[in-house]
This record gives sequence, structure tokens and C-alpha cells, in this order.
Amino acid sequence: MKKLCIPFVFTLLLLTSLPFSTMKVAAENFGSADGFEWQSGPTTVSLEDIASLNVPENLAFFDKENTKRFMKENPPPPNGTEIGSLYNMNMQLYWNVIFEYHDIGNVNDHDKNELDADELLESYKQSPEGQHEKASSENQSSVLRWDVEPVYEESKHQLRYSIGLRDPLQGGVVYYKVNLLTREGYISVILVTPSYYFEESRKQFEEMVLQNIKIKNGHTYQEYNASLDKKSELGLIHLIPGGDGIAATKKEERQTLIKKGMIFIVTACVAAFIFIKLRRKPRTQK
Repeated sequence: MKKLCIPFVFTLLLLTSLPFSTMKVAAENFGSADGFEWQSGPTTVSLEDIASLNVPENLAFFDKENTKRFMKENPPPPNGTEIGSLYNMNMQLYWNVIFEYHDIGNVNDHDKNELDADELLESYKQSPEGQHEKASSENQSSVLRWDVEPVYEESKHQLRYSIGLRDPLQGGVVYYKVNLLTREGYISVILVTPSYYFEESRKQFEEMVLQNIKIKNGHTYQEYNASLDKKSELGLIHLIPGGDGIAATKKEERQTLIKKGMIFIVTACVAAFIFIKLRRKPRTQK
């Protein structure tokens, strides 16, 4: 690993979520990132020893500690799950990537056919997180919407989506998240890019990053062993904004149905018992 001093032009742009004209000025004044250690591509790095990543040319990889340290000094702040990040050294790339690992146990994908984008979006709008995001927005004309509706690729065990506030005129910053399910958790690969570069950035991200990640043997989703490994209580829907509310509602509905079913069974058993007792009651001799 080399210790370098290099300009972080578009890195700062993307992380600060500023309009493009303002971001150019901020980048020019930012100068260099002194004291950070990173690995320049082409090279191969490890993500928590769970996956390997081939870092292409013109990209630089920060390990866990340098990622968290950089994010503490430049918004957004780290959430504690970061295991690495990619920053570009090419002025034609308008994006960066953050890697997170969530060690929550094996996620059951049994609900893969229940990911209703409209229902999830409405649930998120009504949630405390969605209400807070809207209330804290400087531009009250911004709307919560999907940039990419939730979709699960079962063959790859990948859950993709992007949701956020967007201003109809000025756009915003897109956080496109791809969750890679593993044996005992999942890796989140998060693309950060201005909304007006999203389609171009997404294509580059999928070619240069997603195709270069490989879950290591012993950690793949298919290798889950129910007798040995930790099992998560969460399904795919819990990993998506708004999913907790829907899951809670469905759980209440199931519990209500179970209660109604138990009442019906108990009532039927009591009725059957009374019927049998009456049938067996001896007749009075005349």
C-alpha cells in the first residue's frame, strides 16, 4: 500500500452533494488528501476476506480504516459498517463507491416475489425516516422517488435499488445500492453519483466494479449451512427502504389470521364436545 498525496476532485463533489457548478469550485479549493493510504489500480484487494475486488486502472481503493477516516473529515459521516471505498483518478468519471458489510446472518430470499415498488415507496414516505428526510430537505419541492425500483437477481443473489429525494429542476445525488447476499450476511456496494450522470455512471460502475467483485469460496450464499451458520430473521424486504413497515403489517395480519383460526378451532372443538355429550346422554325410561 502506498501513501500518496493526490487531488480528490470528483470525490469531494459527490460526497458533498453540491450543484455541479459549486462542486467544481469546492474541488479546486480542496487541494490534496494528505496522509491517507490507498492502493492504486490495477490491483486486487480483499473486502473483509469475504470477497475479492479487482481494482481497474484510474481507480484507487481505500481500506476500512482510511475510508472511515476520510468520511469523518468529508460528509457523509461513516455509519460503522464501511469496509472500503473506491475513488476515481479520471476526470471523466463522475462517481465513487462505498463498500459496507452487514454481518446479520443468512438472509432468506423467500419473499423475492413480494417486492412491490409502489407499496414500498408509500411505506417509506410514511415512515419516520422518510418523513425526516423530506422535512430536512432544503428544497421543499423535492420528491421521494425510485431511481431504480427494487429488483432481485436470484441467479446472482443480488438485490438492487435506489431511492432518494430529487429536485425536479436541479436533480441531486443518487445512492445506487447493490446488496450481494453472502453465507452469513450481505455486502452493500453503493454507487454515489450526480443524478444527471446516473445512467452513464451506472454503466461504468457495473462494468468496472460489479463485474470485478467475487465472493470467496466458503462465503457464498449457496454454501449456507443451517446447522452451522447464523440465520437472519430478516428477508429481502427488510433490506429495502419502507420494507420494515410492510413486513410489520404483514406480520400483524398473519398473527390476526392465526388468532382467528385458533378461535374457530376452539369454538369448533367445544361445539363438537357438547354435541358428543348430548348424543351420549342416557334416555329417561318411561
